[in-house]
Amino acid sequence: MDEETEESDPRMIGLYGEIDDDNAKELVGLLLRYIHESRDLEEEAPPVEIIISTGGGQVTDMFAIYDLMRALRENCPISTLGIGKVMSAGVLLLAAGTKGSRRIGKHCRIMLHHVMTSEQGSVADMSATYKEAYVMEKMMFDALVSETNLTMPQLKRLMKSNTDKFFSAEEAVKMGIADIIV
Repeated sequence: MDEETEESDPRMIGLYGEIDDDNAKELVGLLLRYIHESRDLEEEAPPVEIIISTGGGQVTDMFAIYDLMRALRENCPISTLGIGKVMSAGVLLLAAGTKGSRRIGKHCRIMLHHVMTSEQGSVADMSATYKEAYVMEKMMFDALVSETNLTMPQLKRLMKSNTDKFFSAEEAVKMGIADIIV
């Protein structure tokens, strides 16, 4: 491969499995490196492609990745590709790609639900955790609204029942979670 072709090839990152400390650590490290590299370039940085297949995971880890994706997007196009399943915390990451470059596999399933917690312990601890879960859910819903075609009233209607909501690739494109079905 010649040097010119290598430079124009996208940098690929895979996010497979649960969004947790381990997966987030790896992805955060790569995104930080790409942010640093893109700031040093005089021309547009080569694109980054993030391939996502996840059942979801920790909201705090999702926000660490999401905030860095937003920072990188300022200087570098980010293409996202959802395959297999993109659920829960993964949905915002799929939607956080550069608009027009968010792709989804034809058979990929999307799932949204309310933020979950499994707190055990004293009533005071559980109360504090539940309050934080509401804060995190509001932050997640606000971010989804900013990255998609959904309005807050539409999103709240979708989430009105306390059950998992599943969507097809076609529905994900209509909602603005993705742009292109592949």
